[in-house]
Amino acid sequence: MNNTEFKKKTQDIISNYGFTYCKKNYYCDSDKIIALINLQKSNYEDSYYINFGFCIKDIHNDLIYPKINECDITGRFVYEANGGKEYKYPLDIMSSEELKINLEKNISTIIIPVFNAGISKFFEMFPEAICVANLSLKKYLGIS
Repeated sequence: MNNTEFKKKTQDIISNYGFTYCKKNYYCDSDKIIALINLQKSNYEDSYYINFGFCIKDIHNDLIYPKINECDITGRFVYEANGGKEYKYPLDIMSSEELKINLEKNISTIIIPVFNAGISKFFEMFPEAICVANLSLKKYLGIS
């Protein structure tokens, strides 16, 4: 799979979940949260990293299209194949079906639960993430 095919297939899959492409990122918007998916090309290999982020509107009421570094919580989708897990999506060995399976799994197990239940759900699923939460997010959640 080449870069163009990867981006096209990724956009087709992500858009099925309500994400729209703008300013090099994919966004999905609710009353409380903006979810972001970002493709990051590896400088060293023929692969991509797929980053995600959540931006709390009550904290950042002026942001419409936040960048990944402006999100309150960020992470990276995992790529699973042949019993192994890694963060890079290798274009040279990954099939279209593997891309679809991995994207759909990551979106349905990370993005959708947080989008539907709120940012607290992220910390239920990944309690260790509270260690990297910024001060404004901790204050918003009432965590000291």
